[in-house]
Amino acid sequence: MVASGTEDIPVVLTELSVENVALIEAATLELAPGLNAVTGETGAGKTLLATALQLLLGGRARSETVRAGSRKATVEGSFSLPPEMLRTVLDDSLGDLAEDLDTDDGLFLRRTLTGDGRSKCHVNGVTVSVRALATLGEKLVSYHGQREQARLTEPAEQLDILDDFLDEDGERVKAEHRELWRKVEEDRRELQEITASSESRLRELDFLRFQVEEIEGFGYTTEEAADLTRERDRLRNITELMLEAATATAALSSEGDTSTEDSYSTAGGALEATSSAVSALEGAARHDESLSALLERLQGVSAEIEDLVYELRAYVEGLEADPTRLESVEDRLDALRTLERKYGEDVDGFLQDSKSRLSRLENLDEETADIEGRIARGEERLGELSGALSAGRAAAAKELSRKVRENLSGLNLDGTVFKAELISVEPGLNGSERVEFVIQTNPGEPELPVRRYASGGELSRIMLAIRLAQERIEPGATYIFDEVDAGIGGETATAVGAKLRELGQRNQVLTITHLPQIASEAGTQIVVAKEESDGRTLTRIRAVDGDERRRELARMLSGRVDEASLAHASELLVGR
Repeated sequence: MVASGTEDIPVVLTELSVENVALIEAATLELAPGLNAVTGETGAGKTLLATALQLLLGGRARSETVRAGSRKATVEGSFSLPPEMLRTVLDDSLGDLAEDLDTDDGLFLRRTLTGDGRSKCHVNGVTVSVRALATLGEKLVSYHGQREQARLTEPAEQLDILDDFLDEDGERVKAEHRELWRKVEEDRRELQEITASSESRLRELDFLRFQVEEIEGFGYTTEEAADLTRERDRLRNITELMLEAATATAALSSEGDTSTEDSYSTAGGALEATSSAVSALEGAARHDESLSALLERLQGVSAEIEDLVYELRAYVEGLEADPTRLESVEDRLDALRTLERKYGEDVDGFLQDSKSRLSRLENLDEETADIEGRIARGEERLGELSGALSAGRAAAAKELSRKVRENLSGLNLDGTVFKAELISVEPGLNGSERVEFVIQTNPGEPELPVRRYASGGELSRIMLAIRLAQERIEPGATYIFDEVDAGIGGETATAVGAKLRELGQRNQVLTITHLPQIASEAGTQIVVAKEESDGRTLTRIRAVDGDERRRELARMLSGRVDEASLAHASELLVGR
């Protein structure tokens, strides 16, 4: 933890370095826990700090952010977090990549942006994606500017704020409701598709039945196609097969014309030759037993040749030219190939798939009944969850309204009525109600929605009051308020400054302000000034204290530094 004046603050941006960002050539700021105020003349470039921070935390990068004439812009930031909190934040934001980070020295972010719009992001020296950096940034910093104030009037944002005040049971019910709603919606869409396509389903049923009946009626099998292909090849080459098989038989036996000089017949055939060899070797073996093994092998060869001659003769005798059979085989093969061209080479696979689809369509009534049952059960459960969620939101609305009213009282809006009203709507993903923030700033005036009534100054204070009420929601984030003081002054400004200082007791706060009442509440004040150097416009950023700070507050009070404004500035700093 980093100690502040009265309490320990979990997340602290300890240092921010900016180089070549718009008018900022180079600046390094050391920030403190508690409230930090950024001040300066209008147009000096105060919001450039917010721009640099948004860039550091994964915000959208624009090439024009790079200072003219520079190759790249760089923003670096150091954060201090308790070790356990740091590890949890990194694991949640970066996943497995967090294991590669050395966090002994804290958290260090760096982002560079080139003139052509390319950027590189690093966390503790490890390269990460912009999305990962943005996810990490959301856990470190809570940014509030004019755009965020405008979002406060949007129904979706108001509902999100209200749901932040749900208790654990309410959060569980909301999550279950959203998950179940999506499932029921998916079933509804599926049922609609089924019922809306009944005519096309009937056409598909007829077509699938025709395909299945055609293939099954044809009796197609992959084995038959292979067998017929072999038979066709045999029938087409019957004459050549008979000649070559007979020649092989003659070469092995003593058959054939021995008067020719043919190499197969001049020796009387392999069978006769091996028989003669067996007889000769039998005689020799009677005188030398070592020849017995050779004799046994030779006898085996002779028997094998005899078997071959027998089988070849049977094969030749079985061959018979049959033009009619050949024609029948080729006709059947042509028909099979036609089927394959129509349904693909894997006709069996197509048949099984068609049967499966046919079965599903034929049993669609049963499936439809099943879907309708799931929808009915889901809608019944959704009703129960919606009721529980509504009850949880009613309790949350009371708590939110009470806390905001208390905070508005301290923001010079005494007697202001603030309510978070629940309005019934058609059941949907987010339940059966929406929320409307309603305000009444003056007695006797009507209560009107914030989006229709609140001025800019009131909206700023309402947002601040809500953020102050959200202590449980963002217990550790660094808050950045960009022009939160728009449209206010005088006692209201003093009240807002006090509330920002109060927020700074538990969170680090960085506020960009033009009001001395707010700046004087800060523990650290940073001044932004514009100047010229060597023909170039520069924005200088530095922390001020002591007499420098008193002079800056005097300028903010009256636009000039004189005895009266200095005296007033001193009064603002009493006790600081």
